[in-house]
Amino acid sequence: MPLTAFWKSFWPVYLFAVALLWGNSCVVLANHSGRYTIDEQSYLQMAQGNFDVNVTHRYRIIVPLVAGAIARIGAGPARAVLGTDESVLSGSFFLVNTLLLAGAGLYLYRLARAHGAAAGSSLIGMAAVLTCGAAAYVTGFVLVDSAVVLMVVLLYYALTVRSAPLLLAVILLAPALKESLVLFLPVVVLYGGFVPLWQRLVTMLCAAALVAGLHAVVDALAPPAALGSVVNALRHGYNMLSNLRWLLSARGLFICSGVYGLFNLVVLAGFWGGKSAIEQWLPRLRGSLVLCVLAIVVVHMLLSGEMSRMLLLAAPVVSTAVALIVDRHPLFTALRRLWPVELAK
Repeated sequence: MPLTAFWKSFWPVYLFAVALLWGNSCVVLANHSGRYTIDEQSYLQMAQGNFDVNVTHRYRIIVPLVAGAIARIGAGPARAVLGTDESVLSGSFFLVNTLLLAGAGLYLYRLARAHGAAAGSSLIGMAAVLTCGAAAYVTGFVLVDSAVVLMVVLLYYALTVRSAPLLLAVILLAPALKESLVLFLPVVVLYGGFVPLWQRLVTMLCAAALVAGLHAVVDALAPPAALGSVVNALRHGYNMLSNLRWLLSARGLFICSGVYGLFNLVVLAGFWGGKSAIEQWLPRLRGSLVLCVLAIVVVHMLLSGEMSRMLLLAAPVVSTAVALIVDRHPLFTALRRLWPVELAK
């Protein structure tokens, strides 16, 4: 689809996604210090060209550099509104992250449509992700996770619609945005068979070269500590054990179950009503792909210093499931009757 035709078809959905994110994210932005977490401290420094930061963060340079460039370009007007230079930087991260996550929202809508959901149900599926607390968190804080979520959504969409160019683009760019996205490479190998294996392998090698180049540039600008990477690997290994204990605790289960809020009840409702009701929507999901993605999301959670936030990587599964349940499950028949004709298609 040409870019102009694509924009004409989907700009209302994209703007709706921005609207869903903007209010909650803006409240988060305005009511916390930009140095609230170690992650934020690192990314603020990187946006200013200082890469002498925590080794976990120092190579995730793309979003910070884009945010830093926007902050410098709009520094005058933005400072009049936001006050300090640090607030201007935080505001530029907010803008970049909101636009990126809204892009993920657009493709969540398209993903649900590709699975056969009607427009209205697809919008509800998109809203299930964009209105959750984690979405406000990653857009209102100084973080890079919006780009990561976008990559995961694009990967899932490419595998669903069998788009070779999109899949190859994700393989190339994703590891440069966040190194842990290499955990999704098994999904590419197992389910990307519509792209010749040699093309996938060559693109993986190009991605590795891109990551190595970024590492070399950053290390030249700010030489790393001698044992920094080793210490970081050991710390993540310890995180996995402590995070697993936390996840299996009552508090951990409560916090993680709250990420998608009451939309969890929609997913649970999908399994209500017996076999005939479940078969209205569940077979449309690709079961093995769903399980593989969810398993990788759990690994991300165990490696992360903030597990609940990583549940946002399950967005394509959650959004599509919610859309299909609302679209096809008998419990939601009354809701579907409320759709205007255009949204029922």
